[in-house]
Amino acid sequence: MKKIGITIGSERVPIEKKYYLKHKKAFDEVMSELSDVIEDLEDLTYDIQIYALLKKCAPKNIEIVPLWKTEYTKKDLDELDLIFCLYEFTYALRDDGEEGFKKYLRVMKSTKTEVSPSSEFQRFVLSKQTYMNYFKKNGIPIMDTLFYNLPRYSKDKKDAKVLLDKINKKFTGPIYCKPELGGFAEGSKLFKKLTLSGLKSYLNQLIKGGYKKLLIQPYIDEFLKFYEIKTIWLNGKFQYAYGQKVKAETEDVMQSKLDQKLLKELKKKGKEVMELLSKDFGTPFLLRIDWGCCIQNDSVCREYFLNEIECCPAMVGTDGEDHDCFERLAKGLIKKLK
Repeated sequence: MKKIGITIGSERVPIEKKYYLKHKKAFDEVMSELSDVIEDLEDLTYDIQIYALLKKCAPKNIEIVPLWKTEYTKKDLDELDLIFCLYEFTYALRDDGEEGFKKYLRVMKSTKTEVSPSSEFQRFVLSKQTYMNYFKKNGIPIMDTLFYNLPRYSKDKKDAKVLLDKINKKFTGPIYCKPELGGFAEGSKLFKKLTLSGLKSYLNQLIKGGYKKLLIQPYIDEFLKFYEIKTIWLNGKFQYAYGQKVKAETEDVMQSKLDQKLLKELKKKGKEVMELLSKDFGTPFLLRIDWGCCIQNDSVCREYFLNEIECCPAMVGTDGEDHDCFERLAKGLIKKLK
């Protein structure tokens, strides 16, 4: 009997009713199994949905083991044949602070079992400064970004003035700030006009939240005006894309409604990203590449930049319902073990 472990516990993105009905039997069985953490459909989040479909698709000689948050040991992981991570370092930081964050990374690095995505690749993705510099060096369009180590401010509050001067020298106009490991826009802030007192207040807030690094970028109206294009890749191959407007009360736009010339260009760029990563880390089993607009102007094509990559992406209803990527993912993971 082979065993696949899957980390769950995101407590985000509950199931859509239509998708629940499509796989009702599989979801009901898991709701019963995990009744201590699932009370109703609101608790049937994207990671638990994928767990349920893994159980549904697995042959009799493969056992699917749920790994809740960070409530497992190295010994538990060593008894498995493959570990698939959906609950990852961002959630561990959210739930248990720096201690949980460090525990998660430590145990994933120390296990002898294969981890997907690998511990090395997860550590690469968690450092936006590392991967943004990596892609910039390799010719992938990246937003101009200033990075700041927050411990500098913890040690010397006067460093806020030094940072303010750097920002004013590098950027003109509004700026957008976001902390590294700040998932779901938590800790992010738009400054239309930055003052020293406002910056200090924000830095104090980030330090209280346990963040270590801050990313500062020019604020671009087009980023909110145009769709951020999220592209999903499995085993190095493009699966589909959808558009999502940041901070807008609008529904996602599916692939067929996107500008096809733009999509063709982003798929080409996405292949370049995948080739780079495959060369240095091996082909990622699951990857989401997010593209934002625009670096210089309102042009729909050519000016999109790589905004983010996610190796354990939070999956919204779009990912499951319209393409059934969840079931496709489950079947692909089982093939990976075979």
